[in-house]
Amino acid sequence: MAVLPQSGELAGVGEQLVEVMRWAAEDSGAHLIIVDSELANDALARALSDALSNEAVVGMVGPLRASRAGLVAAVSAQARVPALLLSSVEGVEARSPYAFRTRLSVGEQASFAARWAHERWPKARVGVMAPLSEYGDEAARAFVSTWSEQGARVVGLARYRSGETQFTPVVETLLGARVRLERGREVAGRRADRWGTVRVGAPRLDGLDLLLLADFDDAVARQAPFIVREEALQQTQLLGLAGWRGQRLQQSGEELAGAIFFDTFGGIAQGGAAEGFVLAFEARFVRAPTTVEAEVYDLVSFLASSRRGSAASVLGSSEGFEGVTGRWRFDRRGAPLRVPLALRVTEDGRWIPLTTSSSETHDAL
Repeated sequence: MAVLPQSGELAGVGEQLVEVMRWAAEDSGAHLIIVDSELANDALARALSDALSNEAVVGMVGPLRASRAGLVAAVSAQARVPALLLSSVEGVEARSPYAFRTRLSVGEQASFAARWAHERWPKARVGVMAPLSEYGDEAARAFVSTWSEQGARVVGLARYRSGETQFTPVVETLLGARVRLERGREVAGRRADRWGTVRVGAPRLDGLDLLLLADFDDAVARQAPFIVREEALQQTQLLGLAGWRGQRLQQSGEELAGAIFFDTFGGIAQGGAAEGFVLAFEARFVRAPTTVEAEVYDLVSFLASSRRGSAASVLGSSEGFEGVTGRWRFDRRGAPLRVPLALRVTEDGRWIPLTTSSSETHDAL
């Protein structure tokens, strides 16, 4: 059963995912029931309970929004069927022993990036650029905390307003030539400029080895020209999270070539089942799949091949199950134990998975 938006502002996203889920169900010889996740609470609870009264229903996939996940999780506990939640908010899975969060949170992605980078460059000088938003807060906090846990220190941090287009002051803040001030504060009698910063006389960092750009593809594309023009960042290895994946990144390949970001799906360059899935997807939908589309294909295919009483046991096992996006496993609370792929951006704006032992990373700095 798909529990996805069929009304409201996310209806378009919901309909797009439902089309992929229908395809997965057809491939497995199963039938997909669709419930609008944006119904009022009482109506949603009734719709879910009615659908789950059918013993042929093995489990639920959705919803997208964390605010709807609690209700879906509660119904899953009552019916004793798994709810594969598409929210990335940590904790939603704790509301039911039958609830499993399928998407890594921003903080989990950033922590993984920090551990991955520290294994390869333990002595690197590291900086972080992140927007002044909930996304940026979670990413910056998790990356800095995880890097610090390794006994290392982040030497540069710069925050900026969402939608920013002028990144020269942001880069200067990152390198220590400016400091960011809260509204109304002063430093030595000087107020913040229109970017919320003040120039300082501290020595400027002469470079960084690693720089996490914790934002989405459109913002990273706007930042790229400012970064490549900065002499102190010419040899810097850029890192990103799953939010990098998008059309704007494809248009900035020349400036971001060699940058590495992390996602759970490598696309056609991943080879194997992933390659076959992408080719079949493009033949059917005449476009490339997104990560979440590949993930819901996996989830529906798994449920379609399971029996009502066995699906939750498999999800809670140490083995989990294998899909086109790789191995799916969950911890005892229902949080995902997924291992993102490190994807390197090419000059033509594509991204290719790095091999585990690749010299492309270990000897890069």
